[in-house]
Amino acid sequence: MNIRLLAALAGTSVLLSACSLPLIGTSPTPSPTPRLSSTGRITIVQPADNTVVTTTTLHVDFQLTGAHIVNVTTKNVTPDTGHIHLSIDSLLISMNYQLSQDVSMQRYTPGPHVLQGEFVAADHLPFSPRVIAKVIIEYQPPGSS
Repeated sequence: MNIRLLAALAGTSVLLSACSLPLIGTSPTPSPTPRLSSTGRITIVQPADNTVVTTTTLHVDFQLTGAHIVNVTTKNVTPDTGHIHLSIDSLLISMNYQLSQDVSMQRYTPGPHVLQGEFVAADHLPFSPRVIAKVIIEYQPPGSS
């Protein structure tokens, strides 16, 4: 074989090998840390599933067992501390540090809506598996019937 051809092939091989090495000063992408599972269980006590809501304010009560609510945000999560995210129709409406809340229904259209409470860790991220309770409510604003 020709010496020039061998030199070119060797140079190309070195160049291709260098391209596959990570850049100096970079680190590999870390694997995601698995989320904790929670010891908590959440229930929506009020309103009950299939409740017809005829007022402009909805009172929501949760029951939390096996865990407790903390009103501090931290990256030091534990399986038994967190707070409640309240959503209606998959839209987060509050990050609650208590077991009850009044919600204005005035922005919602008449008809069915999904009310969801999720007990999340103190860093605002969900546990794995997620700790969720859902009920369906029927909103009939005052004067709509």
